[in-house]
This record gives sequence, structure tokens and C-alpha cells, in this order.
Amino acid sequence: MKNKISIFLISTLLIILFIFTMYLFMQKIPVLGYHGFYKTEIETKGAYVANINDFEEQMKYLNDHNYKTLSMDDYYCWKEKKCKMPRKSVVITFDDGYKNNYLYAFDILKKYDFKATVFVIGGYLNSENYLSTEEINQIQKDYPNIEFASHTYNMHDYDLNGKTKEIIENDISDMKKVIDTPYIAYPFGLHNDLMEDIYKENGYKLAFGFGPDSKDFRKSKRNDDNYNIPRLCIDGNMSINKFKLRLLLPF
Repeated sequence: MKNKISIFLISTLLIILFIFTMYLFMQKIPVLGYHGFYKTEIETKGAYVANINDFEEQMKYLNDHNYKTLSMDDYYCWKEKKCKMPRKSVVITFDDGYKNNYLYAFDILKKYDFKATVFVIGGYLNSENYLSTEEINQIQKDYPNIEFASHTYNMHDYDLNGKTKEIIENDISDMKKVIDTPYIAYPFGLHNDLMEDIYKENGYKLAFGFGPDSKDFRKSKRNDDNYNIPRLCIDGNMSINKFKLRLLLPF
């Protein structure tokens, strides 16, 4: 009887160890989620506004440690198991479309020949502190590694209950007139089944979250839902050591 119990316990432990090892070595790609940047002390700061010097230090770390940055098409190809990507791959994203991305961050990305995606709020373009359509056209010429995707046209709020099928489809139509893209990031990471279904029906390939709970900030896996892809929040309080640790952790 004791032998049977011992064999059972050993078998169970081996299974647990196997599952843990598989999880540990399963390829996961961190999708880094940034927002705005400041350079001088008189500029606007906030939880999601980072010092541009910290951003440059993070990008230097990625470059020095041979990380490959992926475009949306690169990531989608990997996600669909059609392409292999280096184990040290990363996706760089910016939410909202702030002008300070252009003023401060894009030259750093160009310096390292890094790819990145900006999820812009279509209805905010050409307003104070946000990119203009003229600037987007210039960026596409000067920074070919920077691409633009949707952060909705005018649904950047917390009201999920008010988002009817008609409102969502009209928002998609308005956004396509500004930027025609198959990639979207949900405002504040908030979404529901209706939104996922409509984006899928309208040809969107991937939709990215942003939390909203701490457990939702994690690296992405191939078997994640294409319409609820997690990202890592890179905020203004993240030190370089925490940044390095976050990349090294298996989740």
C-alpha cells in the first residue's frame, strides 16, 4: 500500500514539474504598453507619463541585449503560428497618439532601428497635445518603422453599457476614414463580448487589452484570445531594474 502511495506521489510531482517546465519555456512575447513622455520638469506628469530619459535607458537595454522588435504583422504571423520569432522578441506600443511621442520617443526608436505601433484616438487628432494628420503623414515618411493603429475613433471612455452595435460600427467606420487598420487597442483595456464580435466581423485581426486588473498585465502567449491580448504596463514609476526584471519573469 505504501509503495502504491509513493508511486502515486512521485508520478504526481513529475507531472506537476513537467507542466511547470512547459509553462516556463513556452515562448511568451511581452507587449509593452506606453502612453506619454515628458522631458522637462514643467511638463505634464502622471501615472502613465514617463521621463524620456527612462524610456531611452529601456530601449538601450533592449538593444544591448539583442531584443527583436516586432511590427503588428510580425506579431500576428507569430500568433497564428505561421512564423517563428526569436525568443527575445518584444512589441512596443503607445496609446492615445500624444504629440510628445513624436517629439521625444521616435528619434530614440529610429536610433536603434526599432519597430513600434501607436494606437491613436481618431477623434482626438489635430487637437491640443495630440498628433495631427499632417504629422502622421510626415512620421510615416521619416520613421518607416512606426505604424499607426486604432484606439477607437471616439469611444475613449469607461462606458461599456452605452456601446451598442450601431455605435461601435459607426465608430469603426469613422476610424477607417482616418486610419484603415486591422489592429486595435481597447481604451483602458475595457471591452465585452459584443465589442469582440463586432471587431472580428469587421476584419480586425487583433485587439489588445491594458489591464484593467493587475493580473491582466502579463506577457502574451500564442494561445491567448486574439481579441483580448494582454500587455505590460510601462508607467512613469518603473525603474530600469524593475523593467529588466519584468522582461525576465516568465509571466
